Amino acid sequence: MDPNDVSQPPHGAPPLVDGGEERLERRVVAYWYATDLLKSLVLAAILVIGVEFWRQSGNGPTWAPVVAWIAGGLLVLVALVVPPFAFANWRFTVDDRLLSLRFGILFLENRHVPVPRMQHVDLMRGPIERLFGLATLVVFTAGNEGSAFRVPGLSRVRAEALRDRILRARGRDVV
Repeated sequence: MDPNDVSQPPHGAPPLVDGGEERLERRVVAYWYATDLLKSLVLAAILVIGVEFWRQSGNGPTWAPVVAWIAGGLLVLVALVVPPFAFANWRFTVDDRLLSLRFGILFLENRHVPVPRMQHVDLMRGPIERLFGLATLVVFTAGNEGSAFRVPGLSRVRAEALRDRILRARGRDVV
C-alpha cells in the first residue's frame, strides 16, 4: 500500500468513496444526545431559577414559573427528538474537486465547497467527542459568511484520512 495514495484508507478506516454519499458514524447520535441534553438541561435550569427569582422579587406574575417549566420541558423534549432525525438526513461526499454536504431536519441544506477555495482544514475533538471516539472535520474557505464548513460525527481515523485527502488534492501550495 502506497502511503501517498489518498484512495487507500488507513488500517481500520472505512474506504474512501469517490463521489458516493457517505454517512456519519452512528455513535454521533449518542454524542448529540449527550451534548444536546446537557445544554438544554442547563438552559432549562437557568430559565426556571431565573423566573423563580423574578417572581419572588415581587415583580413576576404567579404563572411565570409554570411557563418556565413548560419551556424548559420543551427544550429537553427537542433535545430528545432531534438527534435521530439529524443523523438520518446527514450526508456528505468528497472527491478531489468538491466537498458536498447535505443536512437539516425541516429544511434540508446542500452546500458544495470546491477544493481550490479551501484555505485550510482542521480536525476538532472536544472532550465529549473524544469520549465517543469522534472528530469534526472543519474546512475553512475564503470569505466571511459561511466560511467554515463542518462535518461532525466522523471517527478520528476517517476524519484524518479526509483531511489528508483534501490537503493532497489542494496540491503543492499546502505548507
